Amino acid sequence: MPLINMSQMLRKARAEKYAIGAFNILDYNSMKAVIETAQELKSPVIVQTSEKTVRFWGFRPIITWIRELTNNSDVPVAIHLDHCKNLDFIKNCIDAGWTSVMIDASSKPFEENLELSRKVVEMAKPFGVSVEAELGEIGGIEDDIIVNEENAHLVNPEKAQIFLKNVDVDCFAPAIGTAHGVYKGKPKIAFDRLKIISNNTDIPLALHGGTGLSEEVFKNSIALGCAKINISTQLKYAFIDGFVGYYNAKPNEYNPLTLIDAQFKMLKKSVKENIQLFGSTQKA
Repeated sequence: MPLINMSQMLRKARAEKYAIGAFNILDYNSMKAVIETAQELKSPVIVQTSEKTVRFWGFRPIITWIRELTNNSDVPVAIHLDHCKNLDFIKNCIDAGWTSVMIDASSKPFEENLELSRKVVEMAKPFGVSVEAELGEIGGIEDDIIVNEENAHLVNPEKAQIFLKNVDVDCFAPAIGTAHGVYKGKPKIAFDRLKIISNNTDIPLALHGGTGLSEEVFKNSIALGCAKINISTQLKYAFIDGFVGYYNAKPNEYNPLTLIDAQFKMLKKSVKENIQLFGSTQKA
């Protein structure tokens, strides 16, 4: 199946009250684990790439990998650029074949965020590329993006309504108290703000900082319109633990492909449990 953008799959997910996992891949092996698991569970899926990952591997290799992996797939797959602040980089991803992009101007003043998001929409929509934007600022660490706790701030529902009336985004990420990375305590989720935003728009919402959240938080968020849930840190742990765990168990077995296979199986396990948790199994 050809790659698609996120718009239709997310609107269907929101309407039917499930969510689609957006998994931040690290290489070919992790991308294969995401797509193969989605295929086995008959689930739509979003393959996410950070700017750092794209810079490391290059535009062409990543697009070549995903086209090869989806060539014989019959589940909907989108490739999405996560948290990008650089408009030139976003344009390069669109030109290279990405089907979805995120402009993260959340650290900017409201009017500037509005204007930058509008520019990306104008850049992307002629090519059928979906756009995600963010309001409020999500804390934590994700690749090169670091937002200290004191600088993170929750979304203002009134400003969110103004934002969504003025920018034609396909997915909206409101900061509601989640964070990137590993939670050090129980996060305080602003479901009240999420509910107000959800009641005022039918645009699919995105929940960032999904690793480590409870099943209750996921279910409540999905019920309030979150149709896209980001999983990044969990895959990083699976990527390393799968490899290291096997090596520690068999330190004298110098067979790289066996270690890579152990890593692959650990990645698939992580992807599978999230797809099942989000309710997108058999929704392809």
